[in-house]
Amino acid sequence: MQLDALYRLLCLFSVSLIAVIEADQDFYTLLGIDKGASTKEIRKAFKKLAVTKHPDKNVDDPEAHEKFLKITRAYEVLKDEDLRKKYDEHGEEGLKEDFNGGRRYESWKFYQEEFGIYDDDPEIITLSRSDFEISVQGTDDVWFINFYSPHCGHCHELAPTWREVARELEGVIRIGAVNCEDDWQLCRMQGIRSYPSLVMYPSKEKYHGERTTGQLVKHALKQIKAKVIELWSGNFESQLKSNDKHPWLVSYCGDGGDCLSKGTGLKLAAMLAELVNVAIIGCNNNEKLCKKLGHDYGTVYYDAGSFNKDSGVKITSLHAQDIALQVLSQLPDVMYLDKETFKKILGRVQDGQRKAWLIHFVDKDDDHDIEYRKLPAMLPTINVGRVNCKKLWDECQSLHINKFPTFYVFKTSGGFEIYYGRTTAHDVSAFAKDSTGVKLTSLGPDDFNHRKVGPNSPEPWFVDFFAPWCPPCMRLLPEFRKAAKDYGNIVNFGTVDCTMHTNLCRNYNIRSYPTTIFYNQSVPHQYHGHHSAHSMVEFIQDTMSPPVIDLDPHSFQALLMERDDDTVFLVDYFAPWCGPCQQLAPEWRRLAKSLKNTKNIFVGQVDCQKHSGLCRENQVRSYPNMRLYPATQRGKGSHFEYNGWHRDAESLRAWAYEFLPSKVDTVHWHDFYVKVLSSQTPWVIDYYAPWCGPCQTFKPEFERIAEELDGKVKAGKVNCDEEQSLCQQAGIMGYPSVRFYRGVRNDGMSQVRSQGQRSLNQHNHLA
Repeated sequence: MQLDALYRLLCLFSVSLIAVIEADQDFYTLLGIDKGASTKEIRKAFKKLAVTKHPDKNVDDPEAHEKFLKITRAYEVLKDEDLRKKYDEHGEEGLKEDFNGGRRYESWKFYQEEFGIYDDDPEIITLSRSDFEISVQGTDDVWFINFYSPHCGHCHELAPTWREVARELEGVIRIGAVNCEDDWQLCRMQGIRSYPSLVMYPSKEKYHGERTTGQLVKHALKQIKAKVIELWSGNFESQLKSNDKHPWLVSYCGDGGDCLSKGTGLKLAAMLAELVNVAIIGCNNNEKLCKKLGHDYGTVYYDAGSFNKDSGVKITSLHAQDIALQVLSQLPDVMYLDKETFKKILGRVQDGQRKAWLIHFVDKDDDHDIEYRKLPAMLPTINVGRVNCKKLWDECQSLHINKFPTFYVFKTSGGFEIYYGRTTAHDVSAFAKDSTGVKLTSLGPDDFNHRKVGPNSPEPWFVDFFAPWCPPCMRLLPEFRKAAKDYGNIVNFGTVDCTMHTNLCRNYNIRSYPTTIFYNQSVPHQYHGHHSAHSMVEFIQDTMSPPVIDLDPHSFQALLMERDDDTVFLVDYFAPWCGPCQQLAPEWRRLAKSLKNTKNIFVGQVDCQKHSGLCRENQVRSYPNMRLYPATQRGKGSHFEYNGWHRDAESLRAWAYEFLPSKVDTVHWHDFYVKVLSSQTPWVIDYYAPWCGPCQTFKPEFERIAEELDGKVKAGKVNCDEEQSLCQQAGIMGYPSVRFYRGVRNDGMSQVRSQGQRSLNQHNHLA
């Protein structure tokens, strides 16, 4: 009986577990995508389902409406980066308070004809918020971007023209599109107020001209910095000498045949920049030069150092993209590395390479993007190589390579870094140049197992656990790299790809992405702040030199309960798993730093998960719980709780100052003449209103000024809500206003001249 009962229990548990797993994967299963799908793949999958599962096309199915609502809900959650992360962590339970969408949908015609206008166009890059920050704002590349809405009629009218522009400018500049229905935050941040809006980057210049293919292409070509060299008899030798490092593409313009137009030449100059010199010779005006070179018309490619009559390869096309491909096919390909060379590179991983390497890992010998032939010329200070992992399987497995193509940068400083961006030659080369100057390495199980990294490491490490398919991860990664540039000489920076090292991430209890942990003296500290380099560096500094006192039962008794009578203590009772606590943490640290030089005030915190008994004794029932223990003779445990709406450092600091001994006197109308105007001692007065936010921020600064001026100048404050007549007669027009009164002179002459209103940003000069 006991065995039968146990068996039934196990079966019930198994069924429940399967149900949980299925529920957790339900949104992805509904859309028929895997968990690593990109935003574009999610949209394309939803569109495919929308045109087949729409109730308009399934009128005989009474459940069609409910089924389609489920699909719509799945799409609306997964397309949103923040909602998707919550869903991945907690399933639908995690969405209850944040999401009530998925209750309406468009007509079938909308999904068929209007949804995701440019998703199927290979020449047009559909940008999301994470793409935009990395690829557009993070580079100097020239972009022409169409911000549109699928509900906008003019956007649909422009679409065929925009596709023609993309084909005309393919490889010349980057053509993008942003769906403002899906990425409304990005569009708002870029100041987009109407559709379609066409914007050039990096100049961020809006286009207001005719929306024809010719005019749009003409406008885009004006942004190109590359130039076509005009050769003639007078400059031929000097140009040849000064540009002898690169091959030449020369178009001879004569009466016998075609030559490149000015626009085509400019496109080629941009496409082949830093690789090939593009030039035009007018043979009607330079007959001797053309005769010397053996051509009257046509376009010819010359290898570097062989620009003469007996060399050159004739180009058979007048189309820029075709010519570029023919020219690139003449350039040497990236060299394949043999086993011995690659093993030497791997052997120097720990100590660093003599010269950095960019290695392109593939699983076949042919059919590689011909654009990669640009890489050696674009990276003159970096070795460029290619490895076929089918031939060097064991070596590639040691690097945990599981997808192709993949690019790794092996650094002179040691270690290597993996590239996760778009695999164009331009993007890869930009990453390689930047990577060589950043002390950041990609980490794997061996690094943790050998105690180089993690809780058992003697060295400080800041580690980002991420997934390449996770948009917030891709937004964090460039900021993480910036932090490594700023602080990489003090702290080690590393990344762990959790799609590549699943077991490692599971062993370290990584449940969501990105999870960023600072291992300091073997103690892990999880980062919960803003995804910015400045915030991350500040977090590291605060962790290594904590501004907040960690209180346990012993130190709580010694430092707080047995404190001196003139000491004030601020305490944050928190739980590590509490979201609002995580948001408060960086502000609490800033509060502690702002009060560092203030006498007799200390800032501490209690981890209620670790010290549950202490929190229970102090009747802490919710988190975060912020308390101020005042300087008082009455019971060391008496306190005030912070119930303010704003939990930023400035608001908390203003609250704390309400309980500190003050050098600022409260001045009223009835004693203003006696205290201030008749006084021989100078006064500085802060006119404020209790509802004024800047007044609250200014209050601690004014207290500090009063303390610095103590004995020389008296400080006072006037509440203009209570003393309206006084403030009106003083001419107060805004809050806070600061006035300085000089005091009565010794000869009995009274009056004191008002120094007028001081703006808030001038208050530090009062002292």
